Amino acid sequence: MTQQTTSPSQADKITLSDYVKAFKERGFCKIDNVASNGTRLINRFNNSIFPLSYIDNDFKNWLHINKKKCEYYNQSYILYTLPHVVGTKFVPNGTPIFREQKTGCNYINTYSRYDPVSASAEVSPIFFEYLDRLVPDSSERHIFVQWLAHIFQRPEERPSWHIMLTSDVGTGKGFLVESILNPLLRHTSVVPSFQNVLGKFSTILEDNLLVLLDDPSQGSDDTQTRLKSMLSEERAYTERKNLQAGMVQTYTRFILASNEARPLRLDANERRWWSPAPLVHKIDKAETQSFIKSLGDWLALDGSLCKVFNWFMNYSLDGFNPKHINQSTNLLSMIDASENIYAKFLKDYITENPIFTISEINTAFENEGIGKPNPHHLPHLLSEQGYEKKKIRLNQGPKNYCVPRNMPTFKIKQFCSTYTSPAF
Repeated sequence: MTQQTTSPSQADKITLSDYVKAFKERGFCKIDNVASNGTRLINRFNNSIFPLSYIDNDFKNWLHINKKKCEYYNQSYILYTLPHVVGTKFVPNGTPIFREQKTGCNYINTYSRYDPVSASAEVSPIFFEYLDRLVPDSSERHIFVQWLAHIFQRPEERPSWHIMLTSDVGTGKGFLVESILNPLLRHTSVVPSFQNVLGKFSTILEDNLLVLLDDPSQGSDDTQTRLKSMLSEERAYTERKNLQAGMVQTYTRFILASNEARPLRLDANERRWWSPAPLVHKIDKAETQSFIKSLGDWLALDGSLCKVFNWFMNYSLDGFNPKHINQSTNLLSMIDASENIYAKFLKDYITENPIFTISEINTAFENEGIGKPNPHHLPHLLSEQGYEKKKIRLNQGPKNYCVPRNMPTFKIKQFCSTYTSPAF
């Protein structure tokens, strides 16, 4: 089909108008972005990129399928009214084509909302029993369900606190995300480690509503520090390959599911996590798995997930504060364990190593499998044991040691002159 420069007839105008309407409904837009050196096509339903030559063959095919004829063809005529975008953005509850106020540029909104086929919210009693098993305490269960319902009702409003679920193996924590929340929220991910979130080129914070951290290892203190900022801030630094890095708005909530009684080391003022009582099997693992199968069978019935969606959409958020939550009993016990484990190890360590360096004690913590404590917390731990840091000048030069408070310098030097670092 050759390009035409003359004006189309009235009949051709109608045909072209019908094609352009169908082309738009199929999700096609024109895009100019930093990854290309010219205008191309993009489909907003799957973000696939096409050359402009795609229009030529697609128009011919459309004419054939619809048994139509068109004497006039001009690619620019078809492109003229297509939405023009410069990239994609994830904007919950935003319009399909999102206009950035500051730049005036249009972006394809990659957010997709579940579309219920009915208004019924009459969920099966087995669903309520599942929630009862996940969070047996009624007051804690209300907080938990409100947190979940908030994702459905206000996805654009990111909370600054997240959920930590601890339990026996096989109690159905992962089933919640993979079989219920994922098909309803759509923008979810399951990752096994913090590095999947914090690593370079990770886009998890950019285009997810919910992430399940599935039994991750604790990680280093640096990981813990970076994690705190990631959990509380509404903007995050992201970097894509071959694209400019920068700050993006994030809407991502986290559920950390673990079989450990204390998945993370927590500071005394920790309020980025909220944790209900640990989940245990009602009878045993086999009974729990049988129950989960029955729940899965009900969810597979036509309309069941739709009812769950409507139930969450109608759950009351009265009294819910996405920016603050009181510390739960289980979280306080984790905080207590986080503090005591370091104090206990340090107390045992100094009985055999009365004088040591910061590097040596940190190595000992890591070899014990508990990781290094927060650098700001270590001086407090040392002080509790009657220790202080002191610079001692020996033959090889000055060096910082952790020593008993008020120990005379000559005794410290006497010890250090025969001191051999522990072998790790």
